[in-house]
Amino acid sequence: MPEIARCPICRNAGWHDRSAFLACTHCELEVSRDHPLDAMPGQIEDALDGAGRDALSGPGWRLSAVALRNAAWRLGRSWRAGGWRREAPVAHAVVLGVIGRPQEMPVIETMMTGPGFPRAIVVLDGDGEAPQGPAGMRVSMRPLAGDFAAQRNQVQSLAQRRCGARCWVLQLDTDERPTPELLGRLGWMIQAADREGLRSIGLPRINLVDGARSALFPDIQYRLNRADVRFDGIVHERPVVAFAETTLGLAGAIEHRLSRERVLERSRSYETMRAGAGRPSDEWALLRPFDPASMAVR
Repeated sequence: MPEIARCPICRNAGWHDRSAFLACTHCELEVSRDHPLDAMPGQIEDALDGAGRDALSGPGWRLSAVALRNAAWRLGRSWRAGGWRREAPVAHAVVLGVIGRPQEMPVIETMMTGPGFPRAIVVLDGDGEAPQGPAGMRVSMRPLAGDFAAQRNQVQSLAQRRCGARCWVLQLDTDERPTPELLGRLGWMIQAADREGLRSIGLPRINLVDGARSALFPDIQYRLNRADVRFDGIVHERPVVAFAETTLGLAGAIEHRLSRERVLERSRSYETMRAGAGRPSDEWALLRPFDPASMAVR
C-alpha cells in the first residue's frame, strides 16, 4: 500500500474492497490499490479545472458525483456559474446552537462571542427560570430526561421560530469548538448548500483526549443543519434527512476536547441509555493516538 494509508481527502482509515479499487467508507473516493495517495489532492485539484459536476476520474482514481462534491469542498471549491470555483471567506448568519447545563453558562457565552456568531440558541438541562445571556442569545430551560435528540430538536425549533426554516444552525456541545478553518468557510459552504438544495452537512470532528489527537477521525457529526431539520435517537442522535439532501463539509472541523476519564464515563453512561450505545470500538479509537498511516480494508 502507499505510504499514507488514510484517505487523502477526508483522512478516514476505512476502505471498502472493490476488487481493483478501494473505496473510502466516508467520502467515497475510489482509488486503485497501488496509486500514491499523497499525490491525489493535487491531481484532483488540477482535474477540477474545466470538469463537470456529475463525475470525475483520472489514472488510478475516480469520483462519483457525491464524492466529487466532497473532494471539491475539501479543496475549497464549490459548483457555481458552471464550474468548480475557488471560494473565499464570506460573512455568514449561522445560528449557534448549544445544549448544556446551567453552570456552563459562562463557557457558553464565550462560545458565541469569541468566534463572533451573531445569534445563539441555548437549551439548558433543568426547570425554572432561564439565566440571561448576552445580546443575540436566547436561553431556555428544558429537562434533558435522557433524550439528546429531543434537546437538539428544541434548539432547532427555537431557531426556526426566530429566523425561519431556511436559516442554518451549527449545534455544538460545551466541550466542542469550531476550528478557524471551519469559521472561515461557513459562509460559502451554506451558500453552496442552498444552491444545491442541501439541508444537512456532516462535519469532521477532531477528538483531543488529554490534549492528544485520537485515532477516532473523521468522526463525522451532522451538526450543521437547516432549522427545519429534526434529530432522532436518544443518544448518538442523527438528523432525519434524505441522503440526497446531505453532504460532507470537509473544509473545516469541530474540535472536541475531553479527558480519558470522560471517555470511559461517557461509554458507561451511553450504554445505560441504550444497549450498544457505549460503542466499545469508539472508546478504543478515542484512547489510541492518531496515525496517518493506519487503515482498515473491509
